[in-house]
Amino acid sequence: MSKNILDTNKFKVAMYLRLSQDDEKYDKDFKTESNSISNQRLQIKEYIDKNEDMELAGEYVDDGYSGINFERPAFKEMMEDVITGNINCIVVKDLSRFGRDYIDSGRYLQRVFPSLDIRFIALNDNYDSFTASETEKNLVIPFKNFINDNYCRDTSAKVRSVCKVKRKQGQFISNYAPYGYEKDKGDKHKIVIDKEVEYVVQKIFTMKLEGYSSYSIAKHLNDNGILSPMEYKKSKGIRYKTGFNTNAVAKWDTPAINRILTNEIYIGTLQQGKREKINYKLDKVVSKDRSDWIEIEYNHEAIIDINDFEIVQKLLKCDIKAKNCGEKADLFSGLLFCKDCNAQMTKKVDKRGKTPTIYYICSQYNKGKECSRHSIKQEDLKAAILEMIRHYIKSLGKYEAFSEKIREMEVSYELFKKIDKRQEQTKKSKAKFELLKSSLYQDLKEGLISEEEFYDMREFYTNRIVESELVLEKQNKEITRLYKKSLGNKNFFSEIKKYKNINTLERGLLVRLIDKIYVLEDKRIEIHFNYDETIDVFEKINHYTNQSPEKIREVV
Repeated sequence: MSKNILDTNKFKVAMYLRLSQDDEKYDKDFKTESNSISNQRLQIKEYIDKNEDMELAGEYVDDGYSGINFERPAFKEMMEDVITGNINCIVVKDLSRFGRDYIDSGRYLQRVFPSLDIRFIALNDNYDSFTASETEKNLVIPFKNFINDNYCRDTSAKVRSVCKVKRKQGQFISNYAPYGYEKDKGDKHKIVIDKEVEYVVQKIFTMKLEGYSSYSIAKHLNDNGILSPMEYKKSKGIRYKTGFNTNAVAKWDTPAINRILTNEIYIGTLQQGKREKINYKLDKVVSKDRSDWIEIEYNHEAIIDINDFEIVQKLLKCDIKAKNCGEKADLFSGLLFCKDCNAQMTKKVDKRGKTPTIYYICSQYNKGKECSRHSIKQEDLKAAILEMIRHYIKSLGKYEAFSEKIREMEVSYELFKKIDKRQEQTKKSKAKFELLKSSLYQDLKEGLISEEEFYDMREFYTNRIVESELVLEKQNKEITRLYKKSLGNKNFFSEIKKYKNINTLERGLLVRLIDKIYVLEDKRIEIHFNYDETIDVFEKINHYTNQSPEKIREVV
């Protein structure tokens, strides 16, 4: 600092104050009251009043901004006043209030401020750039900045570790509960159903099952004055921040509907750790692979039945779109396929007669690609499907009594794995390659194979073993899915029996009952029902146990 300013002028002082939630995490000795904005202001003001060569030129407050970087509005405003000459001295309570980044803090203190002839004072650190020695400037202050930076680094790692443990324990650690839920008043790490808007989530799924597009669902909710998730949180007095772009008054839209329709939170599965910051210094967040998420099934009470949820996912993949915003999708959209090429069937209308005729043809044929018409009239299709559904439901009667026996026997997951034979062959294959690999060294020692053959064969067998392990893992997941879907579906028969005497086809009924409808060239149809897997499991258990409770208990 030039002496003529000291001798003839008062320093024009900027009082810089900063506080954020990060400070409590990053500072081991942090005291909220002592570091409050009001306390910082009081301490700095007392210091300025005691120094006759100083006058307060401005107060700059960044309340709620992290010290990890310098992207802070008040700090930027202060630097503009520094550059224009309105300020030539900056006073802070301590170095951590100025900033916690080692590199950027050092750049300002050792390069920027000296080059602009700015005096810098950190009260609690007893640092004044005007009176500081070279050792303080070049050694002590950089070291203190490094300590402040290191607090952030260490605590960030600890916070991540603690959060990971809490997620694995099924604790809900987000700031806000998802729409349809609220934080348990007795335990902030648990979520419970929000009874005020539970019906809205159910309505969204029901409308999707009935064939409405996501746009139509959003329009229906807006037209009926149902608050969007953001507006609902505001009405509850929740200070909610979101990364999505919103208008002054947030409305339901297609993305909001799709976020709800694809969120497994509504079937009781808690998914956390989907995104993470690149590092503790940057606010940029990146998405993580699903394999790195932490998922806890049956973590909380579900709003949506898992079977309905799975059907909705299938419908979303079919990308069903209604022609007009209030119109439902076609009765068979996403369900009707060509048996030969597996392409979806396309709806057509023949207007040549007195009454238009609706029919379906193969979409590949319609595009001029290699396949035949597979044409079938809508009325013929409806009649055939209605008859097949009646027959299917009637045939299920023989399984109902047996399913109750299975529940009474309490079929375990381990027994279920034994009943499913898919893993036996994979395990045998893996064991064979492990045996062959273990014998290679002896073959090399006895001169039966060369060293080059030894390494080639060892690599080959190792790859086969790894492939077998991956297959086993995939099969395990599939068996788990079947177990939960087949034996966990307590309402299976009660749901099916509701459709026993149906006379007309409805969209909601079709998507709940049917997975796919295949049309053959001779106008015959083939139906794959959603419950075929469940029936297949019943058949396997029936064959394996011969309906004997004693045998089941013996195996278990």
